[in-house]
Amino acid sequence: MYNISARNVNEAFCRGLHLFKNGSFVNKVSPRGKETLEYIGPVCTVYHNPTEKVLLYKDRDANPFFHFFESLWILAGTRDVAFLEQFNSKIREYSDDGKVFHGAYGYRLRHHFGINQIEYVVDLLKREPDTRRAVLQIWDSKVDLNSGLDLPCNDIIFLKIREGRLNMTVCCRSNDVIWGAYGANVVQFGTLIEYLAAKIGCEVGKYTQISDSFHIYSELPLWKELEKDDRMFPFTDPYTLGIVSPFPMVTVPEEFDTDLVMFMENMDTSRIYKNKFFNMVARPMWYLWKRHKEEKDGLKYINLIQATDWKMGVKMWLERREVSE
Repeated sequence: MYNISARNVNEAFCRGLHLFKNGSFVNKVSPRGKETLEYIGPVCTVYHNPTEKVLLYKDRDANPFFHFFESLWILAGTRDVAFLEQFNSKIREYSDDGKVFHGAYGYRLRHHFGINQIEYVVDLLKREPDTRRAVLQIWDSKVDLNSGLDLPCNDIIFLKIREGRLNMTVCCRSNDVIWGAYGANVVQFGTLIEYLAAKIGCEVGKYTQISDSFHIYSELPLWKELEKDDRMFPFTDPYTLGIVSPFPMVTVPEEFDTDLVMFMENMDTSRIYKNKFFNMVARPMWYLWKRHKEEKDGLKYINLIQATDWKMGVKMWLERREVSE
């Protein structure tokens, strides 16, 4: 197993791609007919600051709106296609019926197995902070061994509290390096660990991602560009430079779930929430998205976003689209 130890997603992204630069430890495989470069063994990425989860490598052009709202969609335990399709027009292609996602992580964690696993582990870790039995299950052999468009890639999560910090290990059967591991996954699970730690009443520790198949789709145009990018090392990310920092997501743990439900149901830009995150980050993010889609002028309102990391990510993404238009 190859180990990557990184401060945050920006360092991990560069180190992960570096493994594929010369192709020495890479196999060529073609699952489902897609030419793929796969690292010769599992890769373990350890994030020491998992709340620093906004990918700010400019040429990657990560969609901050999709990553941000998908993480809330997961926390809410939903699985509808329509909500995510607002931010990613191609996402419907991964749904079997065009209405719901078969393997939606949040739905699996809160509903699929007949138990709200998230509430269960929060209660367990409050009662027994030294326990080794706090496990979240996503993969379901009864329904996932059959073929389908949307089978869970991240399959099991281990949680434990040590030295007052919540550590999380996520086991992933199949991890696309560019879009998955250092794109969507780090936001999904960086958000989850922050939420769980706040609900339990402890600090955020390390997030470890074990990727069994750590791979890149070799015909992806973005990979062909990144493969030739010699600026990747050294790369000092804005978090390390002190230019940006995370915005605390949960300020009133007892009210967060209520705020989340209200926000996801109404996306109301006038409602006042108990948790400042919704007022100062989520609500402005939604407003800028609507402005961008309807008027192509989201950049005019960039200062409404009070999270400096998401603000920078949104600014970089919109500048490629609104300025050129």
